[in-house]
Amino acid sequence: MESKSSSPGPRNPHPDAGENPSITATPGGEALALTVLEADQLVAAKRRTRFGRRLITGKEKALLWGLRIYVVAMLIIVLFSVLEALHRAN
Repeated sequence: MESKSSSPGPRNPHPDAGENPSITATPGGEALALTVLEADQLVAAKRRTRFGRRLITGKEKALLWGLRIYVVAMLIIVLFSVLEALHRAN
């Protein structure tokens, strides 16, 4: 007699999971639960899964401050260019 293995494979909690890649089979059926939530419930569920702030190194802080300074400098240059072009047009 042939014995069938009853290995617990991944369950498919949703009948359309094979057709819709956004619905995945999870052990707790969380994907199915997220598909049937109303908008405010979905927003609340997403808020619970936030990752929080990431600690950044000193080099990353320096890079971010450098980018901020660059943006402000470019805004000043563009403002002067616009004002100079307006002054020449008059």
